[in-house]
Amino acid sequence: MVTMPPSRTVIRRQRGLLPLLIASVLWGVWTTGEKFGLAGMSVVTLLAVTLASSTALLWAIMLRRGHERPSSDQLKLLALLGLFEPMLGYGAISLGLAHLDASEAALRNGTEAVFIVALVALLSRRMPTGRAVAGVALAAVGVAVLGGPRVDAALAVGSMLVLAGSLAAAIATMIAARAVADMDPLVVTAYQFGFGLLFAVPLLVWQWSTGDSALTPSSRLGHWLVVIVVCGFGLAIAYLLYNRAITEVSVSAAGVVLNIIPVFGVAAAIVFLGEGITLWEFIGASLIIGGVFLFTERDLNE
Repeated sequence: MVTMPPSRTVIRRQRGLLPLLIASVLWGVWTTGEKFGLAGMSVVTLLAVTLASSTALLWAIMLRRGHERPSSDQLKLLALLGLFEPMLGYGAISLGLAHLDASEAALRNGTEAVFIVALVALLSRRMPTGRAVAGVALAAVGVAVLGGPRVDAALAVGSMLVLAGSLAAAIATMIAARAVADMDPLVVTAYQFGFGLLFAVPLLVWQWSTGDSALTPSSRLGHWLVVIVVCGFGLAIAYLLYNRAITEVSVSAAGVVLNIIPVFGVAAAIVFLGEGITLWEFIGASLIIGGVFLFTERDLNE
């Protein structure tokens, strides 16, 4: 006999899916915004402006509403969260975008769901199902074939950076699930980005000390507006929605829902940047998404 979950639990989980969907759209568009912004500013400047605008929006909302200050232990957890994402996660992806098209980066970033489910299996100290192993293998093959038969050092560097960013994001997801459990999602997100911005300050100091230019010769107002509004504000809203949603759905289920980010990312790159998608990228994307859908109910309910 199959035991049906309580109706309140089902409704609660369904209510968490819409914020995840909106967050997926915002994250997908973020990749295109970052690629556009790189035409007008350095990676370090872009990361700092993105985090500064995100942090300003989140703290303005939080201070207006009022909040209870996190404890010292919670602050340590939030600092760790901010280090992995947005600092390491989006820093690595931004560096990767300097070597990849937005559509290529979006497709590789789709591996975050695979990392999340793999980490859940590792931390819970249980053997993953056969389908989960097959899913990880299929997604890995998908990443390998994205670039096709060509050998390109820049493509390889960009791919590794984006994958590293996806891994950092997956680790942050695990930390966020623990942090949000007993904290207001708005407080978590605001402090997360505040710490991420603090970790980015040394990079700005390093850029200034080396004499590297913060802007490119082609920099214009449009680049700043896109980075602040699309990347900064969009990222803040996406994380706020996500941190709220994972209080209503499992971490692994959230990771699988987010596998549609590459779809929105590629669509945005095609529409706004005029990029195309090759046959190899289509095959690779199909393998990655197909691999994620191989995970069973057991893999999603940890």
